[in-house]
Amino acid sequence: MVCGLLATTMVWAVANAGASPTAGWCTFCGTSADGTAHTYDLSTLPNHTFTLHESVGSGAGKYEVSAPCGCAGLGSTARGLKCSMMLQGSRGLGDLSANITTLPTSDGFTLEIGGGSNDPAMPQGRNAVYHFVCNASAPMTNPPEPTLVEKPGGFYNVVWEHPLACKSDPTPSKCPPPPPLPPLPPPPPPTPPEPPIECAGLPSCLPSWKPTWHMRNSTVLYTCNNSGMHDVNHANQFGVVVYDWSNAKAIWANAHPMSSEELITKQAEMVYAQDPGLSGYAPRVWAYRNTIKALNWYTSVREKLDDPKYASWFIKFKGFSNTPYPGGQGKSVNGTFHVPTCDWYDNGTAPRCSGFYHDQEQTPEHPGGGPAYRVDGDCVEQCDCGPTNPCAEYIFDHRGGEVEGRTFRDWFINEYMISNETLLHKDPLTGEPQPIGLGWLDDSMQPGGPTEEDRNYIADTGASPAEMEEQVQAYQESIYELKKKVLPMGGFWWQLMDGSGMKVNGASTDQCKTTLRSLCVGAHPSASPSTWQKLQMYNIPDGGTGATAQNFTDYTAEFLLTRGPYAMLGYSWCGCTNGEQMRPRAAEWDQDFGVPTEVCKETSEGVFERKWTEATVTWDCNAADGAPHGKIAPSLA
Repeated sequence: MVCGLLATTMVWAVANAGASPTAGWCTFCGTSADGTAHTYDLSTLPNHTFTLHESVGSGAGKYEVSAPCGCAGLGSTARGLKCSMMLQGSRGLGDLSANITTLPTSDGFTLEIGGGSNDPAMPQGRNAVYHFVCNASAPMTNPPEPTLVEKPGGFYNVVWEHPLACKSDPTPSKCPPPPPLPPLPPPPPPTPPEPPIECAGLPSCLPSWKPTWHMRNSTVLYTCNNSGMHDVNHANQFGVVVYDWSNAKAIWANAHPMSSEELITKQAEMVYAQDPGLSGYAPRVWAYRNTIKALNWYTSVREKLDDPKYASWFIKFKGFSNTPYPGGQGKSVNGTFHVPTCDWYDNGTAPRCSGFYHDQEQTPEHPGGGPAYRVDGDCVEQCDCGPTNPCAEYIFDHRGGEVEGRTFRDWFINEYMISNETLLHKDPLTGEPQPIGLGWLDDSMQPGGPTEEDRNYIADTGASPAEMEEQVQAYQESIYELKKKVLPMGGFWWQLMDGSGMKVNGASTDQCKTTLRSLCVGAHPSASPSTWQKLQMYNIPDGGTGATAQNFTDYTAEFLLTRGPYAMLGYSWCGCTNGEQMRPRAAEWDQDFGVPTEVCKETSEGVFERKWTEATVTWDCNAADGAPHGKIAPSLA
């Protein structure tokens, strides 16, 4: 429990933080610009560990900070596991046995303590930096400022106003030289790489639910009805139905506040009430979520966006201030960015404004605001996404720090994605599990900004190339962790599918033969095509518009010919309807073809065949353009 004497701009040794401090046990010596030595005694600083939060930067969130000679906890440093005065998780950011620089300033002094963990490596290592500012009127128990700033990278800056920074001892006349630093320990063995997981590193990407060969249960409809709820009778003509956020928009866009999330759940419960499906197989209904756009017509998003303590979970415009929340500037900065900061309404009602970055690319609006306010759903009155922020497409910050013990990523995975509205949903009548699948997990963060967002995102947020790299990396890490959590518990989503299942409809004769020869490997009994390693989506082109009965036979024949255990035939995104339009179905989708007895194979030049227990499916690549290619012949009893 002894702290050594300090010399010039260096200090060595550390006291036990649990000891009762006595004067002189923690002193630091530094030389000012005029050559005068100054010694600062910090032994009477509060013997306490403070929790600080990062205000900007990597968003790592919570830091534990004690006095420079204190111990915030054990952490990994450049010289191994040590008691460190500043911790970022298990990472020690400073070590008193390393280089320490004491720099007198006009209003106090700065103490820079090196030797922090260098895993992963930083250009100048990691360093705990204390900026002690003279405040003679502050109590001796005054804590540091609550925010920490990492600037430049690897330097963790804490500001601490305290009376001890107001005076220094002029002796000795010169700071003595420090002793030599102890040698660095050998580097630890490299951490073994995390084993690859399904849909991330492994070639396979399949759901954990049971596969089905049943024809109707293998069909899928991704849809939305702008004018109201989707017709349940139409929904239940498909094995799986996936609802977009726009479903029932005319209803929820005029709710106070908007309620898209709740109406998707209500729609799912309506479908389940008529046809609950089969336990253990794919959920009958899947729900839309966005992975980068924070759509505040979803209640779960709005609650966090409107609460100041979650400000680090959302991207801000340049110049964002939390006073007053949200953004400080309000209407005065509307029109100074490429997108409006405020909403629009024409009856004198005060607009809602926000310093959180947002655009109106696909946002419900009250009509009449001009090009800046594109109407994607009419609000008869002022659009209402709560009292704090205007309705808009905000952006999640996947770097977001810890709030009340939960990081953004934890909330994103375990409350926003996995919730009582999705995989944890229960039948409202019986209370039994009734999962609603994750459906279309839309958009992503790219180096140029979020997809389907205003192209001036970087200019309006002021993000540097390094910050964009951080945003992309954090987003990718969230999606990886989402896969790790969701796939084993029976979740899956649209973007994990192989969307190119339909390959030979419309192909030339030569393309048809080449493609099917790679897929129809039935001449080798133990073989199966590589495409079966993913859930295959066979998409009906153009939402089925203009498709004839023979077209649908061809679509279904190709599906039956080449599909694997996990496959769906039907409709991907092709726009919303307005209640009257229904996506067409093939007559074959209501038939029972049994299960396949083999992988397809070429039976003659350009003709391919696959036998099922209740049908034989053939495809003739030699057929002329416009002529039938596929044939489904029921087996004779």
